Amino acid sequence: MAPSFLPRRRPAGIAFDTSDAVIDRFVRSLRASGPRPLAVASPTTEAQVDRLVEWANDHDVPLVPVSSPQGPRLRGDTQPTRPAVVVDLSAMRRVLHIDGRDRIAVIEPGVTFDALDDALRPHGLRSFRPLRPRQGKSVLGAYLEREPTTSPNEHWDTTDPLASLSITFGSGEHFRTGGGALPGTLEENLRRGNRQMMASGPMVTDYSRVLLGAQGTLGIVSWASLYCEPIPASEAPCLFGADDYRAVAELARRLLLRQLGAQCFLLDRVQFAALLADDAASFERLHAGAAGPRWLLYVNLSAADYLPDQRMAWQRRDAEALARQAGAVPQAETYALSAEALARRLRRSSPSPYQDTPRGMHREVFCLTQLDRVPALLDRIGPLLAGLGPVLHGVYVQPTVQGASCHLCVTLFHGPAQGAAVAAIEARLVTTLAEGGGFFSRPYGPWAEVAYARDSAIVPHLRKVKQLFDPKGLLNPGRLCF
Repeated sequence: MAPSFLPRRRPAGIAFDTSDAVIDRFVRSLRASGPRPLAVASPTTEAQVDRLVEWANDHDVPLVPVSSPQGPRLRGDTQPTRPAVVVDLSAMRRVLHIDGRDRIAVIEPGVTFDALDDALRPHGLRSFRPLRPRQGKSVLGAYLEREPTTSPNEHWDTTDPLASLSITFGSGEHFRTGGGALPGTLEENLRRGNRQMMASGPMVTDYSRVLLGAQGTLGIVSWASLYCEPIPASEAPCLFGADDYRAVAELARRLLLRQLGAQCFLLDRVQFAALLADDAASFERLHAGAAGPRWLLYVNLSAADYLPDQRMAWQRRDAEALARQAGAVPQAETYALSAEALARRLRRSSPSPYQDTPRGMHREVFCLTQLDRVPALLDRIGPLLAGLGPVLHGVYVQPTVQGASCHLCVTLFHGPAQGAAVAAIEARLVTTLAEGGGFFSRPYGPWAEVAYARDSAIVPHLRKVKQLFDPKGLLNPGRLCF
């Protein structure tokens, strides 16, 4: 049984903080409720992470790893379900290596997207970003949770853009995956010219894949290598619109089939307005301003440094021809519809979650599906979203794995007074989407019950994996089906 107090004997060299001010940083703004953490431990090196996990096993102390240095923490996956020590990895924020030729970087878990891009820029590289992450969002945390990036043409596998990982499992065992598993330390291998570019291995093992989406229940990652993209010589952000979702989805399919566009995603007008708004007033102007199509497709055409003007010219021609064939219309640059304004925002983080701008708060429900199945799912949830009063909803569709699948996200924009009602709507949305075939590969909180009920036969196998990697069940207990 986990102790309800912090053991006096603690691992040397690791700072433990029990002050309310620090603990509050890791519990405020959470939807989930639970006991307050026993303390916040802040390791600064890989060796300290190992010692911390060994100490936790010796004293049966649960650990909840957190990598982003600041909140809000909206999904509740870092709220302890029992007295536990929060492992704050945000002090581990070194960019350990950048290779412009191989287009990889090796980073620690506290590195944010803005910090990584600042480090990558002199090497002619930039990170693969999710849709406008908030400032302070951990790159490694986003990738481990499989947050979709806006670059589906460079998404070849569910592990992308992650490569090798350095993991301390809940058992205390240390393991390095893929190209990181060569003998010697990371620094020694970098000096030898070895690069950590492979995700799977050694041999036929693929523990990286096991760790993705595990919400910190199996291991703690001290560093990871990841793929980056070269900064293009020329870029041209474009918007195409249609009142029928099927038209922009068909255009997206054709563009992805031809590998056109560095970034590509679809959103409805409400979600688009939330992305561009600076405050509630500007959101209302964008949302209720000039008439425009209900659905928008953003695509950022790019050209490398070899004949960039010619490359950009034929890409523009092809994109516009494909749009005519699909029934989508290029959107002129106006205050209400600006591809350039959106492109600028996509390359910098939001001071706070952009979804909070319209009403002050938000909730999201998301699942995996396919581009052509989105209309049927939206039809199923339509009655739940009708008549929400002051609560608005927006839709974001992100193609993944080169368009073979997509991330469907429904955002509920609301104020404090609608919190309880929106929570009930969220629960019904999850159930309805699951019944319609939506796949919840990232089930947070109560979503897990719905997700695992769809395939209860897998639960014993997942619990066996948990027993192998975390035999005492000390890492983020109570999450998923653990």
